[in-house]
Amino acid sequence: MSGFQRYKKILDLFSEDRISWTVSEISNELKTPSSTIYRIVREMVVAEFLESAAGSYFRLGPAFIKYNRTINLSDPLIRAGQPFLEKLASENPIVSVNVLARLYGNKVMCVADYKSPFFKNNTSYQKGKLMPLIYGATSRAIIMQITGRRLDELINSEKFFSVDEKNSFLEGLKVDRKKGYCFTQGQVDKGLIGFAVSISNKKLGIEASLSSIFNSSDFLLEHEPIIYANLTSYGLLVEKYINEIFNDIQNYHHKPN
Repeated sequence: MSGFQRYKKILDLFSEDRISWTVSEISNELKTPSSTIYRIVREMVVAEFLESAAGSYFRLGPAFIKYNRTINLSDPLIRAGQPFLEKLASENPIVSVNVLARLYGNKVMCVADYKSPFFKNNTSYQKGKLMPLIYGATSRAIIMQITGRRLDELINSEKFFSVDEKNSFLEGLKVDRKKGYCFTQGQVDKGLIGFAVSISNKKLGIEASLSSIFNSSDFLLEHEPIIYANLTSYGLLVEKYINEIFNDIQNYHHKPN
């Protein structure tokens, strides 16, 4: 291991199912001498990426809490969109989970969400969790704004069962683009449906989506135009505020000393 990868390989071991590791366990998992792991872990503790837990265990450190606060206050998509998620939920005709997500590499990540108090189920789209690119309205509304060679590269990074399935997916994207929104049912979570619209800002490199997720049992066809109108209105507002944030950033960098 060298450079930042030595940190990342260790950090990637931590999850909600496994919150602490010993040096010996990390050594065995990564097939790296304990002396090397001990030195790296010691560096990570100094940098606050790890901290000592009970016994000889280590867990994630306070640096992540600090950086989480920083990104929540500085990320243009989160700053522009998070304040609208609760408002969107209050205007939807049925209880919902509302999600802001964006493209990271060839995966989709939720960066902010709001769950109506009476929504009883959990969704797989949760803040910080990487999700597949091709399943669910939240992800499809992101990829449907991408075209050309880049779209081919992203699609080729996914595993399709057949050429027909790949072609069917691409045809579905064309239909979604014409409609202006995506709708899927049960693709990610059984019993849930999702509606989503695209959000983008090319100047800031943001390819994102705003989505509302509902229980299938609550949904009626008469709800669809209301949901679509809500998502479209708030999607435009989010893009407007992202652009204002971009202008503020530009003015700050060009401000005379």
